[in-house]
Amino acid sequence: MLIGIDDTDSKRGMCTTYLGTVLKKALERELNEPVGLRLVRLNPTIRFKTRGNASICVSLKHSYDVLDIVRKHIERMAHLDDESTHPGAVFFDAEITPPDIQSFAHDAMHAELSIGEATALIEKYGLDFLSFKSGRGLIGALAAIGTTLGEESTYELVAYRFAENFGKKRYINADSVRRADLATYPYTWDTVDYQNKAIVFAPHSSDPILYGIRGEDPHQILSAQRKIISEPFEYLTLYRTNQGTDAHVRRAQIRDLEEGRSYIVTATVISEPYTIAGGHTFVRVKDDSGALLCAAFEPTKQFRATVRKLRFGDELIVQGSYIESCLHLEKLQVVELSDQYKSANLICCNKSMKSLGREQGFRCAKCKTVDRARHRGQVSEKRTVTIGAYEVTPSARRHLAAPLIRRRNRGYTVFPSR
Repeated sequence: MLIGIDDTDSKRGMCTTYLGTVLKKALERELNEPVGLRLVRLNPTIRFKTRGNASICVSLKHSYDVLDIVRKHIERMAHLDDESTHPGAVFFDAEITPPDIQSFAHDAMHAELSIGEATALIEKYGLDFLSFKSGRGLIGALAAIGTTLGEESTYELVAYRFAENFGKKRYINADSVRRADLATYPYTWDTVDYQNKAIVFAPHSSDPILYGIRGEDPHQILSAQRKIISEPFEYLTLYRTNQGTDAHVRRAQIRDLEEGRSYIVTATVISEPYTIAGGHTFVRVKDDSGALLCAAFEPTKQFRATVRKLRFGDELIVQGSYIESCLHLEKLQVVELSDQYKSANLICCNKSMKSLGREQGFRCAKCKTVDRARHRGQVSEKRTVTIGAYEVTPSARRHLAAPLIRRRNRGYTVFPSR
């Protein structure tokens, strides 16, 4: 049996994954068998998300009447008094969902789906479900059971705080986190942002999570966790997940981009980059179908320096979310650099000649040769950006975005952000 749950948290606290962990423990006690948990991230640009737009899927070996257990946990733990919280749970009495539910889940990572689309599939297959308030959580709950995690899937080990510590400042020893990261990278990632001197695997909100270690090797993740010194935690849960897979992006031409979705676009630079007050950097690109404004916002930090080095004619592959007619960059790949030239004095004896005055020519300081050219020459400008793939800093990375360290050995150079 698969049980999908979504939208039980709020911006005041709580966390759907925490409810999943507590529910898992309760089901294991009740059923006396192992219970699995998957963490499924959905469209990161959705209007109704609280933080990371996470839903969960609970898996049982056999079919049981567990609806009342799930109901009690949602009623007790979900922030039902919050106007933005609208939980939903969906029950599927098998291990593999039909293709149209899988397609629904695939779309939920990229698009904004409606409650009607979810309930139509629930009714089609006669599925049991729980709906609270508007029932918007049915969308994520159905997507959670329909998501198939393939070879690209990753893991996250989440430590949950004791309830008496909720809302208090977290204690995590920063030096131990750096040691854990250095010992297990690149099999774990997004634990530390070294360039910006920040620990990024722990939230700053009042939710129950103490920290979460992401990676592709569960053994390395557990090894990292054993090295971390922190306050005591009540639960430690390992999730298999679609995080770090780029599941939210689709390849498209510029004319086909739709608001609130994420894309990969092959394009050519058509303007000089510029930076506005606040440190946000912009550049315009085009393909055969149209032009597009791309943005590297201030939180992307050092990534903006790469964008500022782009020049007219550079060929790129850009990735990000399309919001208010602008692509918010997550990654970019410089495919080919255009030739750039700058004005310079003429060269003689391997040195720049000296100007004799406006439109009077140039003289070599070494051999005294005079050239009566009236204007400066053009020399090739050495580019300061290298062909390869670049990404935003770890502190600005979305859960679903694949770190470039996962794209090594793909036939092009990557410059992972650390």
